[in-house]
Amino acid sequence: MKIGILGGSGKMGQWFSRFLTENGHQVWLWGRNPSKLAPVASRLGSQVITQPDQLTEMDCLVISVPIDAFEDTLKEIAPFTKPEQMVFDLCSVKERPVELMHQYLPHCRTLGTHPVFGPGAKSLKGYNFILTPTTGAETELAEKVKIWLEKHGSTVSLISPEEHDRLMSVVLGLAHFIAIVSADTLLGQNLPGIAGAGGTTFRLLDTLTKSVLTEDPNLYASLQVNMPKLPGLEADFIKRATDWAELVKNGDKTGFAHRMQAIKDKLAQTEPGFEKAYQDMYHLKQP
Repeated sequence: MKIGILGGSGKMGQWFSRFLTENGHQVWLWGRNPSKLAPVASRLGSQVITQPDQLTEMDCLVISVPIDAFEDTLKEIAPFTKPEQMVFDLCSVKERPVELMHQYLPHCRTLGTHPVFGPGAKSLKGYNFILTPTTGAETELAEKVKIWLEKHGSTVSLISPEEHDRLMSVVLGLAHFIAIVSADTLLGQNLPGIAGAGGTTFRLLDTLTKSVLTEDPNLYASLQVNMPKLPGLEADFIKRATDWAELVKNGDKTGFAHRMQAIKDKLAQTEPGFEKAYQDMYHLKQP
């Protein structure tokens, strides 16, 4: 199969280029600067699309561009796509990209996809992959893609774009928000010896904050502002954080313990055996 990756010089574009090439597919990379793609393609064993009309030759297109560039990319490639050509996107949000693919590529077989991992993954094994079909034809395609992904060890879910974005507001949006604000708070304390004084719980927080801060700030900013359900979720988090801070400020030990116990009881109902998370935390590699 001939697969064109749009945004082939990006981290995830390169990841899928390598993975698909290793699994026997012919991979072609497309981007705004073909000369920039040449060394990338050479290293990955791919080829470069130098003219947009070459897109028509592809059996499948994978769009791996930032969400802010997604609509412009669709406008640019639409005249060079063909009926029944498969088109997948890799955006971390789904409602708007799926809507745009339906708008600009109604003649293609489109499917919203989200690999829920970063370019540091060695393979698909053990990682989640979400597919968001909205029609019968898309569901049929998604079932075939699901089988292929599962053969490579991925755990695959089929959900609606709306449900995907609701989940991602927590899984990505809130998690990143907490990590960034935590890093901002810690750096504001000016405590150079803090790493040597921290235990396992702090190392977990420290690893989370640093791992998020290694990523592209523009990417994370784009994710934050393009998740429509995230502002309300973050507002709820801030309100709850303020309530907890008031308990501490007022020295309300009883109130704090009562509220924490209520959360523990609720979690025990929804996730029996959650207590093992404490031991799981100690499986973190020691410094």
